[in-house]
Amino acid sequence: MYRIFPAPKQCTFQQNTISGIRYGAVTTAPEIEASCRDAGFDPAALLAEAFPGGYSPDGITLAAEYVTCPPESFHICISSDGIRITCQDGAGYFYALGVLVQLAAQADGVLPCAEIADEPSLSVRGIMLDIGRDKIPSMETLKGLIDLFASMRINHLQLYMEGFSFDYEDFHYLFTNETPVTPEEFRELSQYARAHFIDLVPNQNVLGHMEKWLEKPQFRSLAECEDGYIFENLFWRPPMTLDVRDSRSFELAETLLGTLMDVSSSGCINVNMDEPFELGMGKNKQAAEKEGRLNLYFEYVEKLHAYCASRGKRMLMWGDEILHHPDCVSRFPKDAILLDWIYEGDAHFEDHARLMQKTGLNYCLCPGTSSWGSLTGRSDNMAKNIRDAASCAIRYGGLGIITTDWGDLGHWQYLSASYPGFAYTAACSWSGPESDSDLTAWFCNRFIYESPAENAFQTAWDLGNYYHLEHAPLYNTTLAFAVMSSKYTYESIEEFDAKMERLLTLSANIAKTNAIPPREPAICIDFAAMKEYLDQVEKEVSEAALACADGELIRREMENGLRMVRHGIHLYYTMTVLRDDPGAFSREMAVLFDDLDDILKVHYTLWSARNRSGGFQRSTAHMNHLLFFYRKMQKANEQATT
Repeated sequence: MYRIFPAPKQCTFQQNTISGIRYGAVTTAPEIEASCRDAGFDPAALLAEAFPGGYSPDGITLAAEYVTCPPESFHICISSDGIRITCQDGAGYFYALGVLVQLAAQADGVLPCAEIADEPSLSVRGIMLDIGRDKIPSMETLKGLIDLFASMRINHLQLYMEGFSFDYEDFHYLFTNETPVTPEEFRELSQYARAHFIDLVPNQNVLGHMEKWLEKPQFRSLAECEDGYIFENLFWRPPMTLDVRDSRSFELAETLLGTLMDVSSSGCINVNMDEPFELGMGKNKQAAEKEGRLNLYFEYVEKLHAYCASRGKRMLMWGDEILHHPDCVSRFPKDAILLDWIYEGDAHFEDHARLMQKTGLNYCLCPGTSSWGSLTGRSDNMAKNIRDAASCAIRYGGLGIITTDWGDLGHWQYLSASYPGFAYTAACSWSGPESDSDLTAWFCNRFIYESPAENAFQTAWDLGNYYHLEHAPLYNTTLAFAVMSSKYTYESIEEFDAKMERLLTLSANIAKTNAIPPREPAICIDFAAMKEYLDQVEKEVSEAALACADGELIRREMENGLRMVRHGIHLYYTMTVLRDDPGAFSREMAVLFDDLDDILKVHYTLWSARNRSGGFQRSTAHMNHLLFFYRKMQKANEQATT
């Protein structure tokens, strides 16, 4: 039985086969040839993969013919007369050759005679990788991801930037310890992505999430609240949002965006504009009270839109500010693209998608891989979230989906934790939300993990489902991660209790905002059941067949990710169950110290295998803080027992 991923719209296999060792004469319609040339795509590499014997004069003939059909679509006829591909553009030809590569990998020197017709369900099938929070992948890693995404027919990629993740020459002196993507590297990546029919869209936050800029004395005066602010009446945060009425704020935004535009071949740019928490709370408080906070926001949006248009770029931005005020949605520029994010499987995109369709907006829906804030993922949540996004985008006229892969609070998760989410994005955005999960697992096992036993995908999936055993009403995170993270730091058991209360309050707010039915605000973890589950997953990791080039690296990522999960659960157990037993508490603090110290050593090695060095110390600062906390609590409880 032959399989093709993503699942084609129409496919008929016949009983007979043809020799698939070598290809012969290749003819390409001028229109398709021109499209390939414009993208920089050379079919030779894919032909070599599809036909391991290479070229031979008497090999299988292949003809790529031009027809009028939807963009990126293709039709393949494999028969004794040769292979005939019809399409209208280079992308369709690229994807058709990818099908031949998949079929060749399943056959022993033969190809099945077949008729295959396919086209995407959504025109934008995207991934947004966070390189703005501490972890910036190496060029080798980024190119490898582009190869992977192209093989899954992902056609849109963004590298989310905040802080100094891009080497802005004018400001390099402010961030000398960073290892950002250079202009030359971004230009190279843009060309590489284009040759794989992926639009690498530049991305830079220029309103909220500007804390790394605003912490510098040179930019502090651009903050809306220079002394910081109280977030949701829960805790103090440093300044994050620019003063939209200060002309220097817009000048900075122009500089950042313009520099990225100069090295990008994309016709789009994402200016983000999400979560301007302090807007109208500080310097512009009177203006917000008089004119309305949203008017301040739109004033800045319109200036950015005009600038992007003057540079010939289509503006993308987040919709959280706008969609919370449905009566103002019509003010959004009609030629721009609004991005709507929801990351919980129990929340739904439908209301927003229906509103944006009714208002005539161009939009994409943005689910998540659920890898961040979880250490190893939240597999079931991810699948439900992505399927809902694809379903709503298709039903309500969305351009597509862009799945986010964030790096909140240190970006501790490993890249391989996101592979299932990447594959689900490809399946649901191309074939539709009812795409076969078994087919996704097959593709990952065959072409990502290269798992002869076909068990690696299930291992990764199970590794990301431990959160069910936590029985914790938390959103956008897991208990194992949350107790270790820098969100609401603690120096005592009392402060730990306060942290947990804040986490429950924050999650209740997330549930309310996303119309998720409320849950009992209590954590009811069954430690024995959790241990049994993690023991089983550990066995799966040890037995996972991983024959891909980075197979052992993936295994080590799984092992250390699992160890971090165990550590978080162990920490929670110690802080809650053992708190009244000074002797046991002290002993476990010593165990936690040794365990986290070992985790950190391995973590550095794994980080270095895929990523640049800049950001590692900042990322792991709170892990080191925990080490100090463990020693302090150990000594305090030892003294209490003497």
